[in-house]
Amino acid sequence: MHIADNDEKLSLKEKAGFACGDFASNLFFMAFTMYGLYFYTDVFGISAAVVGSMFLLARIWDAINDPIMGLIADRTRSKWGRFRPYLLWMAIPYGIVGFACFLVPDWGVGAKTTYAAITYILFGMIYTAVNLPYSGLMAVISPNSLERTKIAGFRFIGANSGALFVALCIPLLVQFFGAENEQYGYKVTMGLVACLATILFFVTFATTRERVEPPAGQSSSALRDMSDLFRNKPCFLLFLVGLLFLGSLSVHLASVPFYFKYYVSESYELFGWQLETQELIGAFFTWGTMCALLGVLTTRHVVKLFGKVNAFLILMTLSSMFWFPQYFLGPDDVSALFILEGFSAFFAGPTPAIVFAMYADSVDYSEMKTGRRSTGLVMSFASLGMKVGWAIGGALGGWILAGTGYIPNQEQTPEAIQGIRAMLGWIPAGMGLVSGALMLVHPLTDKKMEEVSGSLARTRRAALASAEQSP
Repeated sequence: MHIADNDEKLSLKEKAGFACGDFASNLFFMAFTMYGLYFYTDVFGISAAVVGSMFLLARIWDAINDPIMGLIADRTRSKWGRFRPYLLWMAIPYGIVGFACFLVPDWGVGAKTTYAAITYILFGMIYTAVNLPYSGLMAVISPNSLERTKIAGFRFIGANSGALFVALCIPLLVQFFGAENEQYGYKVTMGLVACLATILFFVTFATTRERVEPPAGQSSSALRDMSDLFRNKPCFLLFLVGLLFLGSLSVHLASVPFYFKYYVSESYELFGWQLETQELIGAFFTWGTMCALLGVLTTRHVVKLFGKVNAFLILMTLSSMFWFPQYFLGPDDVSALFILEGFSAFFAGPTPAIVFAMYADSVDYSEMKTGRRSTGLVMSFASLGMKVGWAIGGALGGWILAGTGYIPNQEQTPEAIQGIRAMLGWIPAGMGLVSGALMLVHPLTDKKMEEVSGSLARTRRAALASAEQSP
């Protein structure tokens, strides 16, 4: 049995290679988050209420699918490890199904809706099959909590770089390839995105390795693993934190295309540049993503200064404070909107990295308490929380639009405009504040994790010594 050195440092090559995996994941994840609601309503031609329900239905299925995938990953045996093989096996299906989601068949409304639902739900399953093992890899790439925090920082540099690509390139490419035909523009653009995502998953597979193994002699009991998960209180708390954070981000970003298309004038001069609606949307997403990426670069320093728990609480509170006033801006206050979004995104930038580093800590915590390690199952729970939050944000956005009388590609009523503004401002702010407040009761402080890491290191050394003495 190989026992990884707690003090082993990960190379820059491995960190950068690992980051490529979340770049690939976020090419489609952020495409759906930023443009999904708009694409399905204004381009695909489905009602907002149906889209919202479709988003939620897919996540209900994920509640069954994700834990199953976690259990499968934990029981995988291969020459490449438990989690890395899925980056190799599922990269191509991920690209194909993601591309299929953005095709618009020339069918009737009922058939089109069925196609959209099937491809979207299938994409969620493929996303689970590749992203969950990728997340699990973070927990086994090093036994050292600090190294995992660093690798989480690199991961979300990759994630935000992927989001930046989506924000900057997708509206420009859609316009370049499609001109007035958005359906064709999305088809060509997302075909290119699919190819890029596939290649990047292969890069992650080739540059990383697994260093942490389950305890010697651990039985393969799914019921025991599920029982251990339900006793892992820090994991459940993080589930709620991630759900609310992703929900707040999802509803905020989903509102942006509608906000600029229906609330802001068709052409606006921003900091001396005359921008059309699609250019404004792309500029807003790009600006926010760049600021978030700058925030990610501060992750290690912020965590070192405040600890993971306090860092998340402080950052999420500050981010929400800059979301809230966006609701009150007028249609000509675009410059102020960009300034507020910049601060909000900067403070929110490090928070996903912190949450996933804490999920990896909860795996260690559970192993210390139970003597068993269920990395895949815990990370399936993390993935589920993320996707449920994503779905709640998208579904909430669709239902708000439908409830306020939104009709695609027409002048909107004052009620619909107010709903769009609420999605941009006070709704995500409220969800973000609750997400941060939950950290007040999170038990895995940095001091506690030092105790956990020390205990596990002693247990592993003892296991190794016992194995070496055995005939």
